[in-house]
Amino acid sequence: PTRRSSDLQVFFLFMVYDKINNVEVWERFLSSGIGKGVNYQALVHCKTEAACRGNIRSHLFEIIPSVPTAYCTDLVGGMNALLHAAVLRSGAVENPTDKFVFVSDSTLPVEPLVPMVQRLTSDENSDFCVFPRNEWAEVPQNMPGGVSVTHLAVKHHQWVVLSRKHAEQAVARSHMHQDLMSRFQLNMGYHNTGCLDEFWHFATLYPELVILDHPATNIELAGLNGGISNSNYEIQGKCDTFVHWVPRAEGRSNHMSYLAKALASDPGTIMAPATESRPASFSRLSGDALVSFRKSGFLFTRKVDDMAVFSGCASLADAFDQLIFKDNPSDVLPGQEMPYAGQGDWLDNQRTIVSISSSHGSVRLQGTGSDMHATGGYCGNTIDIVFENGYRASATVSPNGQWLRWSNGAVWPRA
Repeated sequence: PTRRSSDLQVFFLFMVYDKINNVEVWERFLSSGIGKGVNYQALVHCKTEAACRGNIRSHLFEIIPSVPTAYCTDLVGGMNALLHAAVLRSGAVENPTDKFVFVSDSTLPVEPLVPMVQRLTSDENSDFCVFPRNEWAEVPQNMPGGVSVTHLAVKHHQWVVLSRKHAEQAVARSHMHQDLMSRFQLNMGYHNTGCLDEFWHFATLYPELVILDHPATNIELAGLNGGISNSNYEIQGKCDTFVHWVPRAEGRSNHMSYLAKALASDPGTIMAPATESRPASFSRLSGDALVSFRKSGFLFTRKVDDMAVFSGCASLADAFDQLIFKDNPSDVLPGQEMPYAGQGDWLDNQRTIVSISSSHGSVRLQGTGSDMHATGGYCGNTIDIVFENGYRASATVSPNGQWLRWSNGAVWPRA
């Protein structure tokens, strides 16, 4: 389709190793809009281009030529290659509200395409999800006259949303600040930690920014959604992508930490815990989790493992289609309104009571000892659960509802 001057466009810029996780979800999402080339383009930069071309075959994505990248020390080169390609592909029509959105191979959209495009293109600003103040890099400098100042580098999530103006500026300034990691002594045994992609774009787009460590300062910057402060120890700026970090890097009282707590307590969702160097990852998502994402205000979520499963009878792609991408989506998938047929109390092999509760495709099993605590999903008369020690099992309720037959051969009677 030909882009008109009135068409607003979003460029989805994928940074991947050799594939896009759960690519069918993305295909459902991108197919729900006006069309490729009109309201979106999806460009992919791969660490290993040859493998990517074998794994990503959909016409919805365009793989650009790869440039050398290195984890942490230089992912910015690949990001700017995507920006350069996107700016070139926008053609003669250049709307100032066009947006350039970076996503990872483990990112999934949690809003339909058309309203997402409308939200993103409603202004001419960029979105940076800024880490709490304690994560920023700082280097003291002694000035003449005995004055000491502190130079700060604002640390932000890699997955930024850039305005057209900022995208073009980043491409034009791609040669700048390549020594940023050494200047701020990142990962050299001092307080400062992080990667080039967590500092470069902000430092390049706002080179005139000078933040003193005192007094506390609220900083409003032209072209940036959401102000930042050098005394704020929560997530700042504007965060479009949900990701769960440890409290040091996330804060404790913000919209991201609140959603993380809800997801951690959801029995149908398996979220591997965050570490000091890696955010949490999802291997299972429930219907309630998808509805929570849809209502959260976030546009994307990560990190979702490849081949992640859904708690219920549907595939993950079908669940996203029904609960997020569909016009006027419901809060429950058809068939998941009723609880699991095996809900109630059972006697395990030790003749102690184990309780099973369920809701919307999710199930929780709880016995007297911690070794009898498990969560998972159900489909029909069968549950698929994971115990706290990592052991995975499935069980099916007998037709008369009085016996629970496990995959290892054990049989539990109703209590």
